Amino acid sequence: MSIYLGAFFALGALVVAVGGIAAITYGWVLPSIRAKVVRPRLYGLGVLVLALGLFLMGAAVVASTDVVESAVRTVAVGLVLVSSKVTRTSGRPTGVDQQIPDKTLPGSAVGPDGPGDRQ
Repeated sequence: MSIYLGAFFALGALVVAVGGIAAITYGWVLPSIRAKVVRPRLYGLGVLVLALGLFLMGAAVVASTDVVESAVRTVAVGLVLVSSKVTRTSGRPTGVDQQIPDKTLPGSAVGPDGPGDRQ
């Protein structure tokens, strides 16, 4: 039975890792959380750390001795906690619903599109 649970964790880690790799390489994040993520590459790194933690949890279930299982499980839980902090850091601060507009600089700012238009 433990081999099935280990395979379930490994499969979950694989699915999560695909999302992390997509966030790091292409900047793509799931549409349901896209508005909350400001730094997609940092988010992808956090998701990859989560995938590693899930994989280690699956490996701990399949481990042969209790000492190895408890050590690997401790490291896995630590990685999941670190990934939680990293993914929270990649998001928008609490209470900020829209971008803060840029401050206008003193003096006239005349660009190719007219006065005051900056991109």
